[in-house]
Amino acid sequence: MIFAEIIVNLLSYESSVMNHHIDISKDIERLLSDGRVNEALDLIDNSAATLGAIAEIRSATARLRESYGLMTHYALKLMPDPSRAELYAGILDSVRSLADELHRRSRVEDAPTLYFNTLRYQQTSRDITIAALLGEYHRVNRRLQMAMLTEDVERAGREFTRRGEDLEKRIFNLIWTTHPLTVDDAAAIGNIFSDPSLPVHFKALCISALMMGQLEYYDERRLRLLMDAYGSDDASLSVRSLCSLLIVMSVQRGRPFSPSLMRRFDAMCENPRWPSDVRMAMLQFIRTRDTERIGKKLTDEVIPEMMKLRPEIEKLGETPLDPESFEENPEWAELLDKSGIADKLKELQELQEDGGDVMMATFSNLKTFPFFNDMPNWFMPFHSSHSVIAESDDASVRMLGDVVGAAPMLCNSDKYSIMLSLSHVPAAQREMMASQLKAHSAQMAGMSFGELATSAKDREAIARAYVQDLYRFFRLFRRKGEFSDPFATTLNLVTHPRLAEVFDDADSLQLVGEFYFKHQHFGDAFDIFRMLSEKMPPSSELFQKMGYCRQMSDDLAEAIRYYEQSELLNSESVWTIRKLAVCHRQMKNWKDALAYYRRLERHSPEDAGVAYNIGLCEMKLGHFDRAIPCFYKVEFIRGESDRSSRPLFECHLMQRNLEKARKYCDLVMGRSPLANDYLFAGMLDIKENSLAAAVSRFAMSIACRNFDIDGFIRDFNDNLADFQKGEDAIAIDDLTVKLIIDSAISESANLGHKI
Repeated sequence: MIFAEIIVNLLSYESSVMNHHIDISKDIERLLSDGRVNEALDLIDNSAATLGAIAEIRSATARLRESYGLMTHYALKLMPDPSRAELYAGILDSVRSLADELHRRSRVEDAPTLYFNTLRYQQTSRDITIAALLGEYHRVNRRLQMAMLTEDVERAGREFTRRGEDLEKRIFNLIWTTHPLTVDDAAAIGNIFSDPSLPVHFKALCISALMMGQLEYYDERRLRLLMDAYGSDDASLSVRSLCSLLIVMSVQRGRPFSPSLMRRFDAMCENPRWPSDVRMAMLQFIRTRDTERIGKKLTDEVIPEMMKLRPEIEKLGETPLDPESFEENPEWAELLDKSGIADKLKELQELQEDGGDVMMATFSNLKTFPFFNDMPNWFMPFHSSHSVIAESDDASVRMLGDVVGAAPMLCNSDKYSIMLSLSHVPAAQREMMASQLKAHSAQMAGMSFGELATSAKDREAIARAYVQDLYRFFRLFRRKGEFSDPFATTLNLVTHPRLAEVFDDADSLQLVGEFYFKHQHFGDAFDIFRMLSEKMPPSSELFQKMGYCRQMSDDLAEAIRYYEQSELLNSESVWTIRKLAVCHRQMKNWKDALAYYRRLERHSPEDAGVAYNIGLCEMKLGHFDRAIPCFYKVEFIRGESDRSSRPLFECHLMQRNLEKARKYCDLVMGRSPLANDYLFAGMLDIKENSLAAAVSRFAMSIACRNFDIDGFIRDFNDNLADFQKGEDAIAIDDLTVKLIIDSAISESANLGHKI
């Protein structure tokens, strides 16, 4: 049945006028998961036929059929073969790779993406290999070193620097688009990482090329190379390869490792650094999820408020506003405190100190330089020998390049953004930027003064900068829509089957869970806390956090369940009692909410909020005589306001105490009445036999509901039913009720332009 559906899909491909873009990977995976290898091979052959005969693919399927047939034959003869499982896994992996290759070939001719544009360009020179370009790069580097000894050092240096940078980009593009890597390709790339004569920035660039190619099409040799690079003694290469490897493992988690690759992976995991490195990288991935929120706070809150305050601050001083001078005038600091900006700036500073990316919003507008039109430049580590810096005629630019390079708070692409911006900045401004950057760098160094510089801290800084570079590429590159953004989904390594051991202990889960919780990723935090709850004794605090996660995810029933478990372990926790009261109130469990608010009242008898909520629960339960004293208490503690007047109006009205109801009605209507306020005022008017006034009130209630007439009628009938009970019920016949409603609807139609 599945295969029949696949054939129908193939026929639909043939009906297309454009070149076939064949993606059968999902169908192949369905067949392989059912053990239907022969049908998967048939599908690949049939798909290849729709493109025209592709001899290489048909030849590959024929070889796989033969291998699979022999393996099946020996298995059915019950002949022992200890390598059968590995052979079978290899056949499945080859089938998947053929499906990938078919998809890739179907797009080579006309796919307009940068990947295929670059690939088509590479194919115009088929004799160019990674090894050949690498040999040329070696020669240029040697010429560059020799050029430093010539008389015209500057001219020769510029020439060979540019030739070297051009080759770096060409090698990046070739590694990126070559698929699959051949044995010779893999050997050449491996030599890059082991060759001490090659610059580290070039090696780091090649790691990114491997990752980007792997994100396009799965290739086991790329994974092996990344695993090998992780073992490098150079921290920048090791950490970059680690982050790259984890990203592709997360994105391609459904792709099984072959037995040989699994053995290589297991060997890599024996590295003592592995568990701590994976946890460290995981925290960097989590931090990226705050980037948009931080940027929004900066652009929508902090900067606009700063611009509003600028004239007031400058009035307090004789000179224009200088951010470095805030501490010189306490009145400026007072202005910031009163405006609330100080708190927001403090929050941003804390986020930055915690590794948050507060620079994304600032530098996103500085990624329009032609430099960033070349994809490889987004992954280029910042180095002062780059032509952007080294070829400047201004000595201050070269000096500033060293300052920027040492700035720990900036990622590589942001450093290039600063240097590229300098050509548009007057000399005086450049000097000011240099002094500010020096001061900031000194401040950051001062914060860590006295701390032992550890390898772990260095690796964390490298990971943070690299992840930020990757995030900027996938979010800001001009052709970002052509790439699948790994940051668009949760890079949750905790649930990855091959990384489970890293996060299998309670301490690791606690670390990640608390990090998610602190950064308000409550869904992910709950998943981690739930795993943690299975590895440690019951904890009141853990159940509190699990309940809070469910509450913030609007799963109130589950939140109550976890809060109750916390209460069993610590019945006197005021925080837990308050949360249970709030959740029951939000679920309209008025009786349960009342019981918890009464318990809170014993702890905080003068708390106006608790008194209000007790009154609200009593009112919703119809106990108006008990609710009224609570609202009077609120009025006494907080003073007269809508918070107490509105429910007092409703309670007195429901108790038929018209005199007091009128008093509080007038107070509420004299402020900013809501739709229900007009509704209850109209009911009071009916009770006082002022039907014309009631009609006007009801018309305003309809208008305040955005003219939701059905909603108004429903609420009107519900409340009228309450007033028609008891000895002093409203005496009004059904016809009059209909006339009142109809008149209110007609009158509300004239209020549209006034509301």
